[in-house]
Amino acid sequence: MNYPLENHAKRTMPVCLTPDQMRTVEEYAKRNGMLNASQAIEKAAGSIE
Repeated sequence: MNYPLENHAKRTMPVCLTPDQMRTVEEYAKRNGMLNASQAIEKAAGSIE
């Protein structure tokens, strides 16, 4: 999924997770063919827009 450059600032946000939560996100990303946890977080954030 490509995002126009002007939307980049809109997508930037701090996310605080415990180590266990981060492991869960990383495992979800791997199971769903994502490259890293950031993609899983972006997908989750995009679903609430």
